This record gives sequence, C-alpha cells and structure tokens, in this order.
Amino acid sequence: MQEKQQRLFDAAQEIFQELGFKKTNIVKITQRAGVAVGTFYRFYNSKEEIFLEVYQTENERIKQAVLADNDLTEDPHVLLPKIMKELMQKATNSLILQARYVNPKLKQLVADDPATQEDYLYSTLSQLIERWQKRDVMKTDMTIDRVRQLFEAVMVIDNHQDELPVGDFEQLMNDLIEGILQRILKEP
Repeated sequence: MQEKQQRLFDAAQEIFQELGFKKTNIVKITQRAGVAVGTFYRFYNSKEEIFLEVYQTENERIKQAVLADNDLTEDPHVLLPKIMKELMQKATNSLILQARYVNPKLKQLVADDPATQEDYLYSTLSQLIERWQKRDVMKTDMTIDRVRQLFEAVMVIDNHQDELPVGDFEQLMNDLIEGILQRILKEP
C-alpha cells in the first residue's frame, strides 16, 4: 500500500470506529489523513469501497485476538460457547462490524464481496472444526461439510437476529451451540 493510501485507510478505520459508517464521510477521512479529497479517489471509488477494506481488516483482527486469548485444546463444550460469547462481545463493541447489521446496504455489500464473505465467526468456527477433526473428538458420521452446514445455520440466525422475537439472544445462541456440539462430538 502506498503511503497516502495507508494514511487514508488508517484514518477511515479510526473514523468508522469512532462515528460509525453513517456519520463518516470522505471529507472527514481525507482531513484526518491530511490529504486532498481528490487523492481519496486515486485509491478508492467510494466510501463503501474503503469501508469494505476496513471491515475485512477488523474482521480478521477480532478473529485473531479471540483465538490468541483462548486455549484451543480446551474441551469444545467449554471452549466454543466462550469463544462465541467473546466474538459477539467484540463485534458489539466494534462500530465497524456493527455497521453490517444495522445498514441493509452494507449487509448486501459485505455479502457480495468475496473478500469479506468469510466473517470472523465463520472463519473461527472453521479453524476449530478442523482442529477437532484432527484430535478425533468428532463423531465418525459427522463430516466437516455437515458440521460447517450446522454452524452456517447459526450464522444465518446471527445475521437475522433483528428479525427474531425479542428475547435473550445470547442464551438462544448458547442453546443452539450446545445442541450442535452434542450432535457432532463424541461423548467425553
């Protein structure tokens, strides 16, 4: 990345996190980066384009932070609910990641962008599933594809949580995850 492009990216990342997508504009980004508005358009076509790049970076940052904070060899029944809770808390605290849930246009942009389709939750789960298969803790009739499909159903629910009746969403997710773990894991 060129130096001016990096400054634009860094400024956008800071402002999206401080103000959210809606209150961020190109002028604020360029002012913080110390460049002219025209310079922005040498590197990006729109606020949405730079947002997708920032979103992808934030997505990866959160995933790596959660994985680094946990013992991935821990019992999956203990580990997965803990990781899911931590991922959801970090996502809730990130205006960058939250923008996807509150802005239908961004939700669609993220869904359509191949670079951002594998979000922090899905990619973290994929890594855990692969580890569990290598450790031989999954039931023999469970393929990686089947396990991913079960967790993808959880991702659909997570992505549509605003459409669910009011209730304890965190508890709902814990119940679903525990049910999936009982289905996919061998008895200890």
